[in-house]
Amino acid sequence: MRESPLKRLFYATFFALLAGGLVACYNPVEHVKADLRADSSGVESGLHLAVHDLLRG
Repeated sequence: MRESPLKRLFYATFFALLAGGLVACYNPVEHVKADLRADSSGVESGLHLAVHDLLRG
């Protein structure tokens, strides 16, 4: 009943690529836009906190 480690690695890789393909085909442009919005808001809030800490001393 035990499968070989190579076979398990193959199945894990196959299903990971399948899941990635489904996500990429769903709507990749919207995913990239959402990632960029999240990154830019995170950088903005991080800079705001850094300036606030520096001014407070």
